[in-house]
Amino acid sequence: MDNNSDSKSKGGKARAASLSPEERSNIAKNAANSKWDKSMTTVLLGAKLTLGGVEVDCYVTEDGERLIAGRGMQEILKLVDEDLPKSGQKPGSRLTRLLSNNTLKPLIYKHKNQDHFFPKKRRYQGRIIAGFNAEMLVDICEGMLEARILGVLKTTRQSIIAAQCELIMRGLAKTGIVALIDEATGYQNLRPADGLRNYFDQVLKKDLAAWFKRFPDEYYENIYKLKGWEWPGMAKNRFSVVGTYTNDLVWERLIPGLKEELNHRNPKNEKGHRARKHHEWLNNEAGDKLFSQQMFTILALQRACLNKPGNKWIHFMSMMDDILPKKGTTINLFPYYDLPSEN
Repeated sequence: MDNNSDSKSKGGKARAASLSPEERSNIAKNAANSKWDKSMTTVLLGAKLTLGGVEVDCYVTEDGERLIAGRGMQEILKLVDEDLPKSGQKPGSRLTRLLSNNTLKPLIYKHKNQDHFFPKKRRYQGRIIAGFNAEMLVDICEGMLEARILGVLKTTRQSIIAAQCELIMRGLAKTGIVALIDEATGYQNLRPADGLRNYFDQVLKKDLAAWFKRFPDEYYENIYKLKGWEWPGMAKNRFSVVGTYTNDLVWERLIPGLKEELNHRNPKNEKGHRARKHHEWLNNEAGDKLFSQQMFTILALQRACLNKPGNKWIHFMSMMDDILPKKGTTINLFPYYDLPSEN
């Protein structure tokens, strides 16, 4: 018995000595994975998603999480040097450096919990995958675009990332990252029939709570300046058409179907007035986040057009239709701001 045990021990040591460092690492990882399997969340569906011209792995878990693979998040943001072999670029290492950048970090994090930006380990088809919260992609893109507007990008790579973020945001403006992943994985066919209603309930309040100002004064002032009107200040009543512009710029472009849902929950009375303003129905968490993202983009485009020659309003609306198009509209292949000057 002792001789047999001794023989097995020697055989195990000999096998271990013959393994390469990579093989030993894989064995250790598999052992750790088997230990985590029982308590770890399982991926329900996985698929390839193409966004910003890059194909990445995406997943939906049994808990409804939407994840993008760690290496995929790195590639989709153009963090990877295309001239170097991918095998020499660790998944997430460059992403970690980006998120740790002292200048960019506050623009990306926006007071969010650090856990939001950590990779999640999940079980998928007998192995462990690491993925990032899909909404984190939007947070990074918004931060990089804000950094570009502020002129704080310091390297060529950061400028490349910002340009890629613009392409990504244009794609997401049409459907949203959640809808893209659901379509790619087929989860939309498994999603409960009331999924859209539940999503609206996350965005809108079931009961009205305390209202606070969401439309900054600058938003209205910029509309007047872009139209070539004299700005009278916030003390005077605004032109009624500004309300029509707000419906167009905000509610019809925020989420497909949201305006109709708001009209249902917040109808007009016989005199044509609503009991509350639409934005008072926004949920203080999910709804506010979506609204803030939309308003940030609108303000950025307004500012970009204030010093443009010619018809500033047409220029602004052309950019809105290109970057934040309404559901079901066709993107103009030759937007106003790309046309050559008549001069």
